[in-house]
Amino acid sequence: MVLTLLKEENGLSPMLREFRSLVENNNIKSVAFVGSIGVCQPFAELFGYAVRNKECYFIPGGDLNNTKKLIIKDIGMQMEDFGDLRDIDAVVLFGGLAMPKYGTDICMIKELIQKLSPKKIVGICFMGIFKNAGWDKEIDFDYLIDGYIKLNVYCKEIKD
Repeated sequence: MVLTLLKEENGLSPMLREFRSLVENNNIKSVAFVGSIGVCQPFAELFGYAVRNKECYFIPGGDLNNTKKLIIKDIGMQMEDFGDLRDIDAVVLFGGLAMPKYGTDICMIKELIQKLSPKKIVGICFMGIFKNAGWDKEIDFDYLIDGYIKLNVYCKEIKD
């Protein structure tokens, strides 16, 4: 499988915009975000908010028995318990899964994808984690959104 670079942009907003666009352009009605516990949850809420007109779910750590439904409440996107997830149009894998410190078994993720049988598989990561971990060769991504972060830290000059 070879992925072709479509465009380069800077910032988080283009990631959200591109994700929303690919969901719309592929007639996706339901999305299951899969990510590591804690770190990926806020990203599921953020990307879920970008496609809030769709059915969205979060599968923490790839544990289908712990699936949460993303819903809009008074303070924005939140999660609540959900029953059995069956039909899903897109599976979105977050890069936290491929980070060595979380130790997610790629075979378990492949089984999850097979069980859900989505129309599209999307990877969303930062700093090339899927490529660095070799997941881009193991998972048949239809799309891979890979962001790079540039950090500037400023401080008021401290005088003695």
